[in-house]
Amino acid sequence: MIVGTVARDSMGSVVGQAQVQLPALNRSATTNWLGEFEFSDVPPGRYAVTVRAIGFEPLSDSLVVTPGGRVDADIILTAAPVNLAAQHTTATVVEKRLPIGLQEMEDRRKTHLGGYFVTDSMLRANNEAQLTEFIGKIPHISQELSTSGPGTYLANGREQGNGMGVAHAGVDTSSFKTFPHGMCYINVFVDGVPYFLGPATERNPPPDFGSLWAHEYSGIEYYPSGATIPAQYNGTKSSCGVMLLWTRRTP
Repeated sequence: MIVGTVARDSMGSVVGQAQVQLPALNRSATTNWLGEFEFSDVPPGRYAVTVRAIGFEPLSDSLVVTPGGRVDADIILTAAPVNLAAQHTTATVVEKRLPIGLQEMEDRRKTHLGGYFVTDSMLRANNEAQLTEFIGKIPHISQELSTSGPGTYLANGREQGNGMGVAHAGVDTSSFKTFPHGMCYINVFVDGVPYFLGPATERNPPPDFGSLWAHEYSGIEYYPSGATIPAQYNGTKSSCGVMLLWTRRTP
């Protein structure tokens, strides 16, 4: 088998939602929020592996799998440089345009009832703060602490009991942070892509918001119930509410 972690630097800043592929076997895997991936039942041999993630240069490497062996792969991606075309100033006043995701958030902030918003200016004014300092001011959110070390998980403060965590038989959970079970954990999207969809289990733990910082984001939206959630994010597993995070693209 092949197991591994995808990170953005040697300090262990993991990359979630990265695509890891074994082209020769036509198999692929997506890293979880801890940057982890796994391929089981891999025949012995040498395999090319490719890794792709938004905002990073694609990476190609090779791995050797021995009969009955396990390959541990620690993969570090390099951020993709952003090349901006040269611009010439003129006397014409150009309207400042927001990135698509933030523009959609701003449109909802002006018209959408039932949502709660943290804007780019609020986050930039408190760059060195943890994201939990902003989220703690949003109604209907319960911040639950890990039972096995540092960790903060977000549950719907109005609904408890849905989405209870279930430990899988035969799964070694010694390396997992233990989140409080029996909570209605909030679904999370990052830049419009699903990051966590409940229910929460040891295999599918909710994200640890205690490790997220204001300087990494430009906007936060929270919708506590199905009636308030925008249609494109209101799936069958959204009864505990939805949070949308928009990452910062500019300094």
